[in-house]
Amino acid sequence: MAAADNRAWEVDTFRGHFNNVSCAIFHPRLEVIISNSEDKSVRVWDMTKRTGAQTFRREHDRYWMLAAHPEQNLFAAGHDSGLIVFKLERERPPLAVQGDILFYIKDKYLRSHDFASGRDVTLLNVRRTTGARTLAYNPAEHAVLVCSVCLAPYLSFAGDDRC
Repeated sequence: MAAADNRAWEVDTFRGHFNNVSCAIFHPRLEVIISNSEDKSVRVWDMTKRTGAQTFRREHDRYWMLAAHPEQNLFAAGHDSGLIVFKLERERPPLAVQGDILFYIKDKYLRSHDFASGRDVTLLNVRRTTGARTLAYNPAEHAVLVCSVCLAPYLSFAGDDRC
């Protein structure tokens, strides 16, 4: 194998940190990259829009490392004087109940669960929806409305139940 075949190719560049980037990781479920830097910030980058979605700063500490929990929606960022743990997306799925039917979103699919029969059915792929927040069912129209928001409100700390 020739030396020229071992080159890495730059696919994209995200600009916004003002000092060395210490670490970057891909979110396991969302289309985002999380990075931290010696500029005292953790940034969340929207991969589809190619822009920064959220920034969290510490006043006196540089960030050095990031880690993602293998099963839970938790991330850790190590800084000069300790560690913060945070989450990026809501953990309770949006849902609506109509009679004996529960409509909810799980793994980017709109699903229904019939309480009477116990039957669970996948209805629709909603993967283009980033961060579904609410879900409403209109029985007159037999329609479901899914409302989503940008990624910015999703940065919250462990134990914060707003998201």
